[in-house]
Amino acid sequence: MAGPILVVDDDPFFRQLASDMLSRRGYRVVTVESAAQALEEVGRASYDLVITDVVMPGMDGITLTEKLRERDPAQEVILVSTRTDVKGSAMALKVGVAVVLPKPVDETDLLLATERALERAQLRHERAKLQNENLEFARYQHLHQRCLEFLSQPDLEWLQERVAAELASVCDAQSAALWISDDRGQLVLRAYRGLLDRHFLADRISPEGPLGPYMREGHPWVAHEQRSPILYVPFVNNGELLGLAQLSDPLAGDFRAEHLHYAKILGDSAAVGVKNGRKMLALQRLGLRDRDTAAYNLSYFTDYASKEIYKARRYGRMFSLLTFSVDNLPLVRMRLGATEARLAVRGIIKAFSRIVRDSDVIAKASDQEFYLLLPETDFFGAMMFVRRALAAVREEPEAQEVEARLPLGLVGGASTFPKDGEDFDELMYRCRRRMDERRASLQRKLMLDTLPFWDEVDLLLGNASSPRLPVEENAEPSRRGKVSDALFDELQVEIARELMRDPASRGLLYVGSPEIRSELPIVQGLESASPDMASRIYLLGRRMDLESHRALTPVFLEGDERMSRHEFILWLSENAAYALIQRRGLGATWGFHSSDTAVVDGLITRLQAEYDLQPY
Repeated sequence: MAGPILVVDDDPFFRQLASDMLSRRGYRVVTVESAAQALEEVGRASYDLVITDVVMPGMDGITLTEKLRERDPAQEVILVSTRTDVKGSAMALKVGVAVVLPKPVDETDLLLATERALERAQLRHERAKLQNENLEFARYQHLHQRCLEFLSQPDLEWLQERVAAELASVCDAQSAALWISDDRGQLVLRAYRGLLDRHFLADRISPEGPLGPYMREGHPWVAHEQRSPILYVPFVNNGELLGLAQLSDPLAGDFRAEHLHYAKILGDSAAVGVKNGRKMLALQRLGLRDRDTAAYNLSYFTDYASKEIYKARRYGRMFSLLTFSVDNLPLVRMRLGATEARLAVRGIIKAFSRIVRDSDVIAKASDQEFYLLLPETDFFGAMMFVRRALAAVREEPEAQEVEARLPLGLVGGASTFPKDGEDFDELMYRCRRRMDERRASLQRKLMLDTLPFWDEVDLLLGNASSPRLPVEENAEPSRRGKVSDALFDELQVEIARELMRDPASRGLLYVGSPEIRSELPIVQGLESASPDMASRIYLLGRRMDLESHRALTPVFLEGDERMSRHEFILWLSENAAYALIQRRGLGATWGFHSSDTAVVDGLITRLQAEYDLQPY
């Protein structure tokens, strides 16, 4: 059925006459008396045909036709006029009107012109509908082609990047972020693009948080946050939440219904793709593990590390690379046999596996060397992992059994991207250098790992008649002897300045003194520090006039005579490792100080065990 016809004429007789003529043929007719009213009417509804008088008060029919054609260049218009000079005139042709009927209008001429105009309008509608259907078909074909790519590509890294890009494309969004569910059900940020600021994106989203109920429904939804529309697209498959996409900055200013529809199609396919990718990854990992230890082989590890380097560069992330060597394994194999050597290696890998996260990767590079990759881990976190790893190995029964007969000589080194390098070779070089430093360390030379804290202090301090400490070229410097009485206070001042300069740097600082006093330089230097300073700082000693502090934790040790005779500073951070231990006497102050990371870490470990302090 043809659409409505709009009749425009200031003459009420003609409006009624034209309406009667057209209505008798079944056409729907709306009449208005001026061009202004006509423009208002076409703004409210669509008309296949407009019949307008040429001469009218105010805006005439020619001008009205121009404005109608500005809105819709294909608008069908018939002009009627008492003037004989309009038909075929330059004015009529200029606005694209070929049909001009003279007044009084003949009914046959009016109906014939109307029928032909409506036929042209109907043909245009059908052609436009066909074009839209073809475009929609092509759009869906392209959309489903993308979905097939999601289902056929087993590489999760590729899939994450592609899903974010495709969702942004089909929803006309300039920005996109993607969180994928990890093995524990937490949504972890994996990709982002466009106008987003990384610092404002959550690293993790809990399914139990505010978005949880919406995500579990499995349908995209639009939220208006700070007047900006955000389209959320959950990835759900068989009730399992596998991911969440966030699309923002739409080109049109808002998201439309078709965007939610397209996002739903892509999101459902992405959920299946993520699930398939996980299964494929599990199968790959199963086939790439060492049979004896279940650690990954070197080929898989280097490929994984290459992908991690790409992600770290692309998204400004960090990760740490660790190497461990069983230096005495050849000796164990020679003296105790190959079976005991395999038992030791299996015990070491088992100990590592107990403390790693699901995202961490352990690889066996050779019989006596192992690599670990820790995503999203800074250098301080890597140092703490080395400490935990060595402790875990000491507690592992299979390793203990061999260690009781012959020391394994396990040593570890760490490096962090981008702090220590931006490619695999650079990071590995830094790891090996730090392993060499630990091998040359006093900690290993003097076998300090087995000593309690105060026994280690006594050994390191010695006295004027003690033999000189061993010195090796590769080792970090350590010295003992007479020290300035002011050194203890001066170091506290400098450390406080460094902590205030970089409060986000993680670290551990232990300051031991006979008395915990408010005039200690470290207390005064951190008076204005933020309570959420990243480093953890402890004061140890007898209670005096300091009960609490915004940035420090007092640890009151009453009646410990050893604390009353000693002062110490133990500082381990991402950028520094330093220990000062001194003993005041009747004469000069006698001290030991070192920047040997292994010694500092060992002293802190023994101190924590001595006074049951919480490890970092």
